[in-house]
Amino acid sequence: MSHRARKPLGRDTAIGGIIAVVGMFMTWVFGFGAVGRAHSTLTFDPVNLSGTVPWHLANLTVSSRWTDVVLGLLVVALGAEILWRRPRRWVTARLGLVAVFFFFALLIWAGRTHGPSQINFVNVTSILVGAAAVAMVLIFGSLSGVLCERAGVVNIAIEGQFIGGVFFGAVIQSETNNWFYAGIGAAVVGALLGSILAFLALRYQSDQIIVGVVIVTMMSGLSSYLNLQVLTPYPQYNAGNLAPNIAIPLLAKIPILGPVLFYESGFFYVMIVLVAVISFGLFKTRWGLRVRAVGEHPDAAAAVGINVIRTRYINVIMGGAVAGMGGVALIAFAGQFTVGITQGYGYIALAGLIFGRWRPSGAVVAATIFGLSVYLADNLQTFQIPVPTEILGMFPYVITIAVVSGLIGRVRAPAADGLPYKRD
Repeated sequence: MSHRARKPLGRDTAIGGIIAVVGMFMTWVFGFGAVGRAHSTLTFDPVNLSGTVPWHLANLTVSSRWTDVVLGLLVVALGAEILWRRPRRWVTARLGLVAVFFFFALLIWAGRTHGPSQINFVNVTSILVGAAAVAMVLIFGSLSGVLCERAGVVNIAIEGQFIGGVFFGAVIQSETNNWFYAGIGAAVVGALLGSILAFLALRYQSDQIIVGVVIVTMMSGLSSYLNLQVLTPYPQYNAGNLAPNIAIPLLAKIPILGPVLFYESGFFYVMIVLVAVISFGLFKTRWGLRVRAVGEHPDAAAAVGINVIRTRYINVIMGGAVAGMGGVALIAFAGQFTVGITQGYGYIALAGLIFGRWRPSGAVVAATIFGLSVYLADNLQTFQIPVPTEILGMFPYVITIAVVSGLIGRVRAPAADGLPYKRD
């Protein structure tokens, strides 16, 4: 008889049960909810390509009912596997895979013949390209949060840093026609906002959440005022240019994945480098050990000679610069600055940070899930799905509430996160 120790029930039961219920819903509603003769067509043609065209894939026509039934049963199997094995790792990744299957099944159901939409095809590549652009911005924001909160400072101001990066990045790019200058300028603006947060939170020990909300409110009002007073009468400062994509030779021609991962703007590749560098730095270097020590036990860190305040200052300013870069990355694919363009992306990035358990790799998985859901929520009206897009847009926030409340597992922030440090 095996006596292999298993983790106690709780988190695994909740996740496995939720996934199994979602799978049954997909099977019954999306699968058997479609008539047997209905079919959906998958296309793989990216849009807005110039110079680099991936190797062609023919359209694929599938049975709407049985495709969604198979997807639903796969999700049920994933839920059962979690309930039975209670794995210690990759549970979040499984949840991400379930989210991808769910949205794919939803598109198959909506884009079927005799369905609610006049569009009876699903352009898979185009959807993934759009979702990757949104996920890129969210990853920048989540990385900003990782840098700050691993050092013990809560950065609610990511949304405001996004706004600053978007506004000043658009102005600088319009004036210089140079995205490198725009990225540097946006990073500087984000760093300045980060320094304000650090100064008030560390020098005067103000409530970090209140300071963050104040920065967001300030940047929202300031950008609206400058838009009215500057950009509207002088539209040349908001030209609406898009960043050019850079093709990775040969890889960019891979169908589906090529346009999504290897034919992107320079900001996408910068994001990938930042994920690798921050992951390595936090967990493989002396600097990362010091940062994590400051975020967990600042008194103990100070006792061994680490300057807690300076470490937090540096990380919060670095985090602000990364968030500012995320703002200009948003304008790089969205074009012109408009009031409200960030759409709460900063708060969704915080959700990704929590969902990813304050690790860069986890934040990437979470931002990818949220990026897909945000993009589809913004664009599913073209499929005339009989579900309000506002409901679909709630998905990232519902997941965040579930994570924070412990519904799918308790998450533990760094022990000193948000706590002021008082020198002896």
